[in-house]
Amino acid sequence: SEFERVGGIKTIRVDVRLVAATNSDLKKEIAAGTFREDLYYRLNVVPIRLPPLRERAEDVPLLVPHFIEKFNARLKKSVKGVEPETERLLASHPWPGNIRELENVIERAVLFCDRERIAPEHLPPEVQNASALPRAQQASSSLEPTSVDGLKEQVKAAMSRLERELILKALEQTHANVTHAARLLKISRKGLQLKMKELGLREDRSD
Repeated sequence: SEFERVGGIKTIRVDVRLVAATNSDLKKEIAAGTFREDLYYRLNVVPIRLPPLRERAEDVPLLVPHFIEKFNARLKKSVKGVEPETERLLASHPWPGNIRELENVIERAVLFCDRERIAPEHLPPEVQNASALPRAQQASSSLEPTSVDGLKEQVKAAMSRLERELILKALEQTHANVTHAARLLKISRKGLQLKMKELGLREDRSD
């Protein structure tokens, strides 16, 4: 390939191969006037469509062991795999965030896994929802009638217990390093410090 710099007079020869990726429909972008048609035809030599993860659920069981191995090494864990029900939930999730979302889910699961294999409870609620709804319906049928204010207090207390458990687990896994724990919980260090103060957790932690 040859080109000249803008304002230049010397022809420069290069031997490169350009790979471009997008998650937009470029033909629609061209029609809307937001993408240059000439650039599209320069790039569109050998188009390769990579389907989203939701269209290739058979890839999920292949990717999960890779991510488990990756985060075992990073978090110094020894998780060996996933339970059958966990595998079913992972395969049935639509993965709107594609592989990045799957990677984040497995990182979280490895962090909180306290056994050899990842169980459904180690997955975030949006992945568990296929089995969580029947449990919630069963639990709601056994609850005593309560006021709206009473229900709000129950939810608030449950959220506080969950937040406390997650923070303590993250601090345990990072050897009480607040900065690393905040990174695992995907919140800012300041946000974690404020939450710890709110929950009455002392910050006699190393960084």
